[in-house]
Amino acid sequence: MSAASPPPATTPSTLARLAEAGVLAPLDVHFARMLGQLAPGTHADVLLGAAWASRAIAFGHVCADLRRIVERTITDAEGHELRDLAIPSMFGWVMALSGASTLVGDGDRPTPLVFDGDARLYLYRYHRYERMLAAALASRAGTTHPIDTAVARTTLDRLFAAEGGLQLDDRQREAAAVAAMRGLTVLSGGPGTGKTTTVVRMLALLQSLQLARGLPPLRVALAAPTGKAAARLVESIGKQVDALDCDDAVKRAIPRAASTIHRLLGFRGGSTTRFLHDAELPLSVDVVVVDEASMVDLALMAKLVDAVPQHARLVLVGDKHQLASVEAGAILGDICDAGTREHVGRSASFAAQLGAVTGGGAPSSGDAGPPVRDCLVDLVQNHRFGPDSGIGRLADAIKHGRSDEAMSRLQGAIGARRGELTMVPMTEADALPQVLRTSILEGYRGYLETDDPLLRLARLLQFRLLSPHRRGPFGVERLNQIVEQTLAHDGRIQPGTAWYDGRPILVTSNDYQLGLFNGDVGVVGRDGEGRLRAYFAGADGALRGFAPSRLPAVETVFAMTVHKSQGSEFDRVGLLVPRQISSLLTRELLYTAITRARAHVTLFGAAKVVADAIGKRIERASGLRDALWEP
Repeated sequence: MSAASPPPATTPSTLARLAEAGVLAPLDVHFARMLGQLAPGTHADVLLGAAWASRAIAFGHVCADLRRIVERTITDAEGHELRDLAIPSMFGWVMALSGASTLVGDGDRPTPLVFDGDARLYLYRYHRYERMLAAALASRAGTTHPIDTAVARTTLDRLFAAEGGLQLDDRQREAAAVAAMRGLTVLSGGPGTGKTTTVVRMLALLQSLQLARGLPPLRVALAAPTGKAAARLVESIGKQVDALDCDDAVKRAIPRAASTIHRLLGFRGGSTTRFLHDAELPLSVDVVVVDEASMVDLALMAKLVDAVPQHARLVLVGDKHQLASVEAGAILGDICDAGTREHVGRSASFAAQLGAVTGGGAPSSGDAGPPVRDCLVDLVQNHRFGPDSGIGRLADAIKHGRSDEAMSRLQGAIGARRGELTMVPMTEADALPQVLRTSILEGYRGYLETDDPLLRLARLLQFRLLSPHRRGPFGVERLNQIVEQTLAHDGRIQPGTAWYDGRPILVTSNDYQLGLFNGDVGVVGRDGEGRLRAYFAGADGALRGFAPSRLPAVETVFAMTVHKSQGSEFDRVGLLVPRQISSLLTRELLYTAITRARAHVTLFGAAKVVADAIGKRIERASGLRDALWEP
C-alpha cells in the first residue's frame, strides 16, 4: 500500500461507539456511511472525518478542526472519557484526506468534503460560503470612496458637537468618517457605548456629503437578524434624527424603517434558504447597515454580502464580545479577530487620511497588513455604566477573562441588598422554587399590578430570568413553570389553561401579514368585553391586539435563554447557572447575560461553575479569520 494510502485507522465500530456515547448524532453517522456507499473502498478515516464535519455544524462550527479532535480528550455526554477509540493521528488524517478519494476536494469543484490541507475539514457548501464571504469582505475592505475632506470635517464638527448633555467620543466620530471613506465599516461596542448614536450621525454624514454634491440622496437599507432587533433599531434611530444639527433634507434622507435580513433579501416561493436578491439581481441600495451583526450566521451573511452591489457601502454593527449566532459561524468575532487584536493599528496611509477628516490622530502600524484593519472601529467608552459601576466592572473583567477580579466582585456581592450585584450561591440541597421565590414576587409585582396592556409591556422590562439552557433543571422551560406556580400560589395569576390573563409571550416565528416577528414580546390581557387578547406595541408605540388563535408560534417568557435575550435590556436580571460545569456556559454567555441589565444583576449558582465559564471562550472552528487576517 502506498504512503498516500495508509491502512485504515478507524474501524467501523468507532462511528458506532461515538454515536452510542452521544458524541456523534445518528444523522452524522448516516451521512458518513452514505458517503461510503457512494465511494466504496474509501479510507475509513475519511468517513470518520465526514461524520465529524457534519457534527461540527450542529455546534456552530463552520468546519471540523481535526487537530483539536486529535489533541483533546473525547468524552461522552456525561463527561466520561472514552478510552481505546481508534482515532487517527493528525498525520494519518492528513494522508487519508489528501489521497485520491473522490469525496474530498480543495473547494474548486463540488465534492462532499473540502480539506484545506492542514486541519480543517468542511462540508462543501460551508466552505463555499466561507470562501465567498471572505473574498467579498476583503474586496469591500479595500474599496475606497473619495470625499471632500473640508466638507466632511465641517459636517463632523456639527454632528458630533456635544449638546444637551449628549456624550460623544472621538471613536464615534472616527466611525462615521470610516464609513464615508471605505466600502466596509465594522462598528463594535458593548451596551451603552453609543452604537446607534454613531450610526445616526454616520448616515447624516453620508447623506450630507451626497447632497452637497448635488446628487440624489443615497438609498439606505437598515436590517437586523430578527424582527424585534429591526423594530428596536427603527425606534432608536427615530428618537435621534430630529435632534441632529443638519439640514432638514438630510434628516428626511435617513430612513425610518428597517427589516429583517431575510425580508430585505426577498423570499423565493417554496424555499427558506434561497432569496430573490443575489449577485445577479443585487439590492437597489447604496448603503446597507446591519445591526446586531454578531447574531448573523455564516450562510446568511454570505448571501447578504453577495446581494449588496459592489459600489454600495456595507456597515456591520454589533458587539464582538457577545454570543455568536445559534447557527454556524462567529462572523463578527472573526472579522474583528476578537481576542487577538483588541486594538488594531491602521495602515499609515489611511491613518493620515482619516486624521485629516476627523482632526484627530489614529494609531498606525505601517502599510503592510490586511485592508480589513482600516475598517474596524471599537467603541470602548461606556456612557451607561460609570467608572464605579458594579455591572460595568464585572462585565469588563469577564469579557477580558480576568477571572480572579470577576470572582472577587461576585464573592463580595454574596447576599448583598444594595449595589448593582447580588450573588446567591447554590448547592445541591437548595430547592430552586424556594431560592427564586422572593426574586419572582418582587420582579413581577409591578407587571401584574396593572391591567393596562401598554403599562404591562413597559413593566415587563423591569425584570427577566435568564438561563443558558432551554431544557433541564435550570432551563427556561422549568423556570417558566416555577414562575407560573409561584405567582399562582400568591394569587397573582390563574394559569389554568394555555392562555390566561397576565401571560407574557414571545413570538418564535415570523408572520408578515400580522406584522409579528420572531423575538417580539407581548402580553395577554382582557379587553373591555372580558375577552382574552394578546397585545403588542407597534413600531409607532401604538397598542395592537390580536385574538390568541391568530398568533404565530409563541412561548411563555417570564424566563428566556441568554441567546434569545441578545439585543434586549431589562432593569434587573436574574441569571441562573447550572450546578454542574456546562459546555454552553462560556465567557461570552456570561458577558451577554450580565450586560442585559441596566441597574442590577442577581447571579444564582455555584462559584466554581462561574469561574470555569469565565476561563472558557467560545471556540468556533472557521477559516474566515485566517482568510481576512493572514492572506
